[in-house]
Amino acid sequence: MGATAILGQLAQKFACEEAQHGRECCLIDLDLQFGDAAFQLGLQPALTVADLIAGRARVDGEMLRSIAAGHSSGLQVIAAPSEILPLEALDSDPLMHILDEAKSEFGTVFVDLPSNWTNWSLSLLASADLVLMVTQLSIPSLHRARRQLDLVMQHLGGVRIQLVVNRFEKKLFGKLGADDVARVLGREADYLVANDYAVVSEAIDRGVPVSEIRRKGGVTRDLNALEAGVAAALGRDR
Repeated sequence: MGATAILGQLAQKFACEEAQHGRECCLIDLDLQFGDAAFQLGLQPALTVADLIAGRARVDGEMLRSIAAGHSSGLQVIAAPSEILPLEALDSDPLMHILDEAKSEFGTVFVDLPSNWTNWSLSLLASADLVLMVTQLSIPSLHRARRQLDLVMQHLGGVRIQLVVNRFEKKLFGKLGADDVARVLGREADYLVANDYAVVSEAIDRGVPVSEIRRKGGVTRDLNALEAGVAAALGRDR
């Protein structure tokens, strides 16, 4: 399960919980080149972020709702472009306007970022209430995460970051464990998400929460804990 799958599963669960309190949330896929969050949720929207970029001078709540696709969980999804766009197709100021309007319209906004840094990445992170950094339990992944953490802390020391380690397996002889995460990153992981490729793949193919595939599995338990932690960090009652 990659970062997009983690976010999609989190956002579905969050949307279901928010609906019980009469609130909404939205997921915006800003990976302008390879974003597939909508497809992982079983959606095929006719309109995408590209339409927001084209009409950025007139973006408001009504326009956002006309572009967003509704998921069965109640989550509103604004998909990545269907064609590859240069990352520079979006500038910081129009992006901040889009996100401000989305937050005003939907309350909570999840954003899936491209893996490559852009000229607007830091501006977006600076405006976030919470940043989730997703990594895997491998030496290359942990060192990439360390470089990203160092960059963010260098420029945005006050931003609140929570670390998610996905595809986690209990440490066996010769394998990495949670203590290695702390050693490489200089901090412990906030969340560990169990490795269950078959369950997650089926959930993505069907566009449903993993809990519908395996209600009591380890990955379901860990994603529920992630949602509860994010809700608490954002001050949402549950």
